[in-house]
Amino acid sequence: MATPSAAFEALMNGVTSWDVPEDAVPCELLLIGEASFPVMVNDMGQVLIAASSYGRGRLVVMSHEDYLVEAQLTPFLLNAVGWLCSSPGSPIGVHPSLAPLAKILEGSGMDAKVEPEVKDSLGVYCIDAYNETMTEKLVKFMKRGGGLLIGGQAWDWANQDDLSEDREELLHGISELDISNSDCFPSQLLVHGALAFPLGLDSYHGCVIAAARYGRGRVVVTGHKVLFTVGKLGPFLLNAVRWLDGGRRGKIVVQTELRTLSGLLAVGGIDTSIEPNLTSDASVYCFEPVSEVGVKELQEFVAEGGGLFVGAQAWWWAFKNPGVSPLARFPGNLLLNPFGISITSQSLNPGPFRTPKAGIRTYHFRSTLAEFQVIMGRKRGNVEKGWLAKLGPDGAAFLQIPAEEIPAYMSVHRLLRKLLSRYRLPVATRENPVINDCCRGAMLSLATGLAHSGSDLSLLVPEIEDMYSSPYLRPSESPVTVEVNCTNPGTRYCWMSTGSLTA
Repeated sequence: MATPSAAFEALMNGVTSWDVPEDAVPCELLLIGEASFPVMVNDMGQVLIAASSYGRGRLVVMSHEDYLVEAQLTPFLLNAVGWLCSSPGSPIGVHPSLAPLAKILEGSGMDAKVEPEVKDSLGVYCIDAYNETMTEKLVKFMKRGGGLLIGGQAWDWANQDDLSEDREELLHGISELDISNSDCFPSQLLVHGALAFPLGLDSYHGCVIAAARYGRGRVVVTGHKVLFTVGKLGPFLLNAVRWLDGGRRGKIVVQTELRTLSGLLAVGGIDTSIEPNLTSDASVYCFEPVSEVGVKELQEFVAEGGGLFVGAQAWWWAFKNPGVSPLARFPGNLLLNPFGISITSQSLNPGPFRTPKAGIRTYHFRSTLAEFQVIMGRKRGNVEKGWLAKLGPDGAAFLQIPAEEIPAYMSVHRLLRKLLSRYRLPVATRENPVINDCCRGAMLSLATGLAHSGSDLSLLVPEIEDMYSSPYLRPSESPVTVEVNCTNPGTRYCWMSTGSLTA
């Protein structure tokens, strides 16, 4: 498959400007997954045309169906169809709703004709985004290598649903998530996807459970598989499985090693099937990811409408694989990163976790980063208390996700390089210390994370050298003062010195 940069060049060959119809009000395209990339972006940064790949096929999406029948966009439409067609010379099918497009393509010498249904003999199929009856056929067409050119606007449909409704369904009747008696230390989750959202948070905004939509499917992630066995989480586990099933009342498959979960679900009237692996007739699959095998199959399972209930922690894997980032190599993250949820090696203390409340904003890495960018540009404003302290380490973690030729991740690298090159990095001194819950502290943490990510920092070398020249901030140190309470009032857990001291 061609890289996004090469694909962009092919799509834009000879296209020097955009002449879109003014009376067609487009919607903004939301890029989800690692294969998607923007093609046309307006002056507000909103994506109006995008492209991606799926299975062995490709697709180009336009934010209004009128763009597909606009003669002035012919150069781009020809490029798009040519890039989408993996078998040069194969006929192009056009749905009757876009009949003028067939004439545009025919007029340019392409073998295009109106086809009410997608066929295997076609190289590309063109359709608007309002035909729900053909969804499964179109997905299979792309997986086999076909190209899909599709356009539509979703602003009216989008007004009928949002993520707050998903959150309310998942947390119905639940005021907190109590794992205090679980004897486990879950991993903290990094929630970074546009359609991902936290469900359980500690007092420092550390996330223990999160959910996301991806394609036609849904995902719920917990920071430890032991949470599948916690009796106090029973009501949440039932809510989660029902939400993942999406009203289908389909087959709920539970991985053999997690059979205890099956018993908790049975109490709530949910029957399950205990299987060693995902089955072809499953609606929901509950499991712990322990290897790289089957990652693509599971991602396609979700994209095509399935529900995944995942429980895993990464701190033990990180301990056994020193020097290797779990964000990049942990099997669970190879699966979950595209969904917008990642499992970090940082553990959380067991205890009650608060749940987000309706109407109250909740910390999210990408939205907080966007707010931080606005504040730095205006030199005024603020975010919720504690969010900037969380932004720095979360940014450092996010930057560990491999980003090469993945526009969704590279865009964050570019944004941070732009921020750090525009605003001088603060230097910590005794008279002017830097605390973590402020813009200056966030800048330092993000700069360090960007440096460790291997991103090109050639423009920032003087700034970083100045930062590290301070006797109050060395490369191996954090600009945050940590106070350790060495008393041991409890009997179950205690603090013990490692016996080492670093000057």
